[in-house]
Amino acid sequence: MQYLKFILSVFCFSLIAIMPSQAQMPLAQGKQILNMTTNNWVSFRNFRGQQLVYFTHLESWKCHIESVAYEVNNNGEQKIWQLQPCDPSNPNAVTTDTPYIAFPLKSVKQVSVTLTYKDGTKSNKMPFKP
Repeated sequence: MQYLKFILSVFCFSLIAIMPSQAQMPLAQGKQILNMTTNNWVSFRNFRGQQLVYFTHLESWKCHIESVAYEVNNNGEQKIWQLQPCDPSNPNAVTTDTPYIAFPLKSVKQVSVTLTYKDGTKSNKMPFKP
């Protein structure tokens, strides 16, 4: 049993060592992952009398994203979420202290997000509800 655990740990370590980091990952692969994880792009939390809209997932994939445009409650006013700079040595790190926007409690009914990827292509406009 110990031998099997050792072989498994060596295999896992070897696999991690050869896998490219997000910063080294081809853009097409990063876009594919972002498209497969659209449900995670935005999350919501009610906290201390406020409604928080989180962009944490997008911050962790910022090396493949040029910009994040969002619209609250279909009000026609598109805003830009400012992503932190990509750090190739730690590409998935969320480096902002506030990966969210605070709104009055229960005021956000929907947030729509469109990504512009590093190659200039855009995602579909994706709606998110709390």
